[in-house]
Formats: sequence, structure tokens, C-alpha cells
Amino acid sequence: MADGRVKVVVLALDASSGAVREGEDGPVGLDLWPETEQALDAAREAGVKTMLAVPTERGAEDREALLGWSEGSDLVALPLRAAQGGFDGAGFDGAGFEKMKGAALVSSDRRMREDAAQAGMVPVPHVALVPMLARGADVKAARMTGTRDALRRFAVKAELLAMHFQPVPGSRDWALIALMDAEAAADAVMAGISYQPLDYDPMVEDLVWQRLEDEHDARAMIKRRRVLHSEPGQVLLALGPGESAEDLGVHGAHGHTEFLMPDPNLMRAPVVAETGFRAPDLERFPRELLDPVDRERLERLVLAASLPACSTVTAHYEADLDRYTGVTALNSGGVVASRHIAHPDNQRVESQLLADLNAMGYCAFRHNFSHAGNTHSNIIADLPGTGYLRLKPWVLEKVRKVLIREPLQFKDWQREMEALKLADWFREGDFHRMEPRELRLRIEDIFQLKPWAPWWLKLCEVAGYGAGILVVGCHLDSTAANDGGYNPATGGAPGRDDNGSGLAAVLSMARYLRGHMKGKLTHTVRFAFFNAEEHGLIGSKAYASALKAVNAPLRGAICMDMMGYNSDSNRLFEVHAGYTDPAVRDLSVPMADTVASSAAAYGALAPAQIYKGTSSSPSAAPDRDVYDGGINRSDHAAFHQQGWPAVLISEDFFANLGTEPGADPNPNYHRLADAVVDVSYAKDIVCAATKAVMTLAN
Repeated sequence: MADGRVKVVVLALDASSGAVREGEDGPVGLDLWPETEQALDAAREAGVKTMLAVPTERGAEDREALLGWSEGSDLVALPLRAAQGGFDGAGFDGAGFEKMKGAALVSSDRRMREDAAQAGMVPVPHVALVPMLARGADVKAARMTGTRDALRRFAVKAELLAMHFQPVPGSRDWALIALMDAEAAADAVMAGISYQPLDYDPMVEDLVWQRLEDEHDARAMIKRRRVLHSEPGQVLLALGPGESAEDLGVHGAHGHTEFLMPDPNLMRAPVVAETGFRAPDLERFPRELLDPVDRERLERLVLAASLPACSTVTAHYEADLDRYTGVTALNSGGVVASRHIAHPDNQRVESQLLADLNAMGYCAFRHNFSHAGNTHSNIIADLPGTGYLRLKPWVLEKVRKVLIREPLQFKDWQREMEALKLADWFREGDFHRMEPRELRLRIEDIFQLKPWAPWWLKLCEVAGYGAGILVVGCHLDSTAANDGGYNPATGGAPGRDDNGSGLAAVLSMARYLRGHMKGKLTHTVRFAFFNAEEHGLIGSKAYASALKAVNAPLRGAICMDMMGYNSDSNRLFEVHAGYTDPAVRDLSVPMADTVASSAAAYGALAPAQIYKGTSSSPSAAPDRDVYDGGINRSDHAAFHQQGWPAVLISEDFFANLGTEPGADPNPNYHRLADAVVDVSYAKDIVCAATKAVMTLAN
């Protein structure tokens, strides 16, 4: 690298760059996000050799199945267990990284990047930076402020990599935190954009927002840490490879730490699911291939069940809550002591959620992401929506079987289309002009086999045409970081309220809807159990970013976090729709209203406290039209930041009006003593949320 340019790039594939299509018997392909493909293409055009290091269950045994998907890059399949302990070069023909000195290692995991740096490689936090390094640019980090439109225009022109884009508190300006080359930094100043360099090493460090309760906390933090930027209620810090959010030593506020993730799609508008659909490719399909959906009949069925008996919805709630919070045995392995990501029980919980969901009849799957030298999983399961038109199941099964083979040539596909009586349609299209992989992806698109759902798994049903996605989420991890001397790897953290209460709620909804609403809802309900929330919303951010990268049609997200503590018996609960961007807030408020009206229909809870402010500053409390203490503090924030509507449902945690009883936050927050939940109260919130989900998905 004598001339300052990288000659070889090794991309450790993770949630920020793509995903492996894991089949029943091993991988059947790869999905590289569009920005990943563009960055690697640009690097190769500049004469840089590119390599994909892909984590798989069996390592080199799976390499052959993936070669056809590497798109011009050399491919190395690494055993997932090898990637768990850091990136030491295992799988590179036994050579290790000693022979890779000077090459760039791209990974979202800062510990993995540090391992690469110690081996003499160039660590890179995101593949979108590769073209800059290929031309020898020096990557800088900065916080810029200006009008929203000016920053958007500059971002397109400068080809920068965004990490944070939100309004400046108390100002009409917006703030953009991003990585860019030195030339772009100079252009920002020339464009009249306020530019503040951030003094940290983005190659081996990551940024986090640390929320602080008062000025005393802020002063103490400034003495202890290198503060890169401060504003009311929060400071911007850098975490090194061996550090975690718990090392920052501030744990009083709900959602106290937020991880900033480099994301090339952060500033663009998302795809939002629309009502209805039009699919020109289907207009010439034979009728015997299609299965029209009788929406009027299904809507009558849903309406008839629109207020399900709460005892039926929550029949297993307490048993699930007990199993996942250490009261009773989770499985044959005994009770759960902690769900902290550093504790071995966290992986047990991941596996048991998969087992529980599959036992309900779902086709549950993992969404893997890297953090702190380990691979963690979000657990996902879909109740597929009918949409407005479906293909016959036998058609989809035939196409699926063909697509999981090696990439086929045009003539091979022609034979397959003849078997489906689609030969004329196929012959008259432009398919003969396409390369094999391009043709395969086009076929996947036409047959509604989208990368945001694992259609390649035989047991996974496919949603109908026009079905959007409604995410129903919670976080599965726990912590007792507020206890002195807490050891995350060995200490107990039952997290019965935070967030066993939300985990059991989502399981209850999944069980009820699978048993009573399967095949009746227009839109897909996606149940998501996010990991590593306590470390900065890491799992949900990785997941929302991946959905944005593939243009998944989200209708919104409902997240449930800490919804079981009720010491004063007032039965107040909160619905958080607020966000710093008023446009996103406005999209979210109707969802909150639906939750509130659903709760009112049952009549068992106090009226919902709907927070719809754009400020999280305590000085704005308790005016809920101005203030929302939940902004950016739970998993719904990951969807807000991408531009999707989202709400958070929780217990009475934040400030109340003067005419209301005092707030009732859990005093055992992030402690071993978090072992108390008002089960009756939590069940009533579950039922309100379930009715709201049925309404929003139909």
C-alpha cells in the first residue's frame, strides 16, 4: 500500500452488506445489498481484488454452493464458529492473515476490525467506503449542520456514508454525522454547511449517543471520556474494540445508549407498502396459475373476530413469561439466569424462540448480525398476508425448486416456463438478454420471491401480491448493569419486566394469530425478537437497515418494551409515536391511535397516554404533544430512523400530566431485582395490541 491505495479488499459478509440464503441442507445462495455490489464493482474497476468471506455452518464444505453468487469476487466460506471469536483468517487455505497484510478487511464489528488491524490489515467499517480507499482517499468523520435539503444535496454529490440524520434540538437545522473523504470535507465548507470534525478513529471505533439525566451526569461523563459532541440530554462518544455500552457507566435512563451504524440508505426515503397493487407481468399468466383473493369474505371473518376474548389471546402469557425469566425451566437445559448477550443463556433463548415459533406452525428463521466479536441473531417469524392475488401453491413450489439450483441459462428457464404454460410470455420478454444471475433475480421478483423473506425454505409460505409487512417486535436480551459488581457473563439478569414482559407478549400474539387469523389478513405480520437492544439498539438497527437495503414494503412497526410493571394499580400505559422528524411522527400517530382505540374497546385499562412530541428533553415534559421521552430509546427507533411509521407500547414510565397520577417507572430497572410483573395488567395490554395488529394488517 505504498501509494496509499488498497490493492485487496476482504469483505466479511454481515447484516450491513448482505446475507446468506441458508437452506434446509446448507446455503443455497447469497444476497448482496445493491450498495455492496456497487462498491465491489467500483473497486474491481479500479484494479482492486475483492474477496467475500462468508460465515456458514460448515465452512469450506459450503463454498461450492456459493461460488455462483460471488459476482466477480473470490469467495472463502468460514465456519460460523471460527467467526465467533474474532476474524483470525481461518479458512484462507490455512494461511491466516499473515499473508494478507496491507489488504482491507471490511466488517461492521469493531472487535473484528481490531483483530484485522493487529494482523497488519486495513480495517474498514462499511463496504461503501471501499471505493474511497481504492482511490487512496483519507476517510474523515464529521458532524455537519444545515438545512435538510442542503444536506441531502451535499450527501448525493459527496458520496458520503451517513450514520445519523435528524433535526438539531431547538433549531430548524438538521445534523448529519457521516464518513467521507478529505475532499468532501472541504466541499462542505465551501457549500456553506457547518462542519465539525469528529476526533476519533472510525476504522476501529464506533460512535454512540449516551443519554444523560442531568448536568451532573454530563460533567462527570466529560471528565471520564473523550466527548466528541454534546447537546442537551446527550453526548456523542466513541467506543473502542474492547468496550461495550456498559463500560460507559451510566445506566439510569431507559434506552441510555444508542449505537450509530454506517448506512448508505439512511437518508433516502423508504418503500412504504401501499393499498392495492398492479403486476403487469401477471396479466398474461394462465388463470389456472392464479388464486384470486376474496377480500370481502376475509374482511368479514376478521371483523367477526375483531375483539377476541382476552383470556384466549393470553392463555400462555404467564407460562411463557416464567420460562423466559428464570421462574420455571426454559427447556431440558434448566432455568434461564440471564438473557444478556455475554451470557450463554442468550443463545439458549434464541434457539428456544425458534423452537417455540416452529411448534406453533411458523417457519421461524434467524437474522444474524455481528457484534463484539460474536454472531448474534434476531429471531423472525411471518404470518404471511394474502395480499390481493396469489399464485397457486404448486406453482410457487415448482419455481422454488428450480431457483435453489445453480444459476440456469435462458434455454433452461425456457423449458421450465413451458412446463408452466408460460413459454410465450417468457419468449416475448427481454429475458434472453440477461445474464444467468440477473435472469434468476428477475424471475424471483416476478414470482414474489423476495429477499426479505426466506422463500427458499420449503416450509416458509409466501405472501400474496400486494401484501405489505407489519413488524411486531420486542427485544429478547436483558441486563442487570445497574447492580454494582455485575458480571454479564455469569451474573443473573432475569429481566422479567425488561423485557420478558414484551417477549411473552409477542409470543402470545404469534400463537393467537397463527391459530385464528392464518390466511385471513391482507398484510404479513412479522414477529421479530431483537437481540442486543441493551447495547445500543444493535439488533433492530441491523435489521431495519437490511430491510431498507432490499426495499421491503413495510407498513410500520409496533414494538413492546417494559409493559408489565404496575405498582400503583392505576393501569396507565403509554404509546410512543413521537420522533424528531415531524413527518415520521405524523405517519406514526395513526398507529398509536389504533392501539388506543383497541384498548378502549376492551375497557380494562386507563386511556392510553399517546406521546407524539418531537423533543425528548425533560424541559418539554409533560406536554405529550411536544415531549416524548421514548424517542430513540427502544427498538421502534430503528424504524423511525429509516423513515417508517412505528410506535412503542410500554408501562407508565415517563412523565405524566399534572392532572394524572404520578408516573410509575420500575425501580428495579436493569437490576437483578427486576422480577416483578403485574400479569393481569400486562395481559390487558397484550390484548389491546393484538386487536390493533389485526386492524393494521387488514
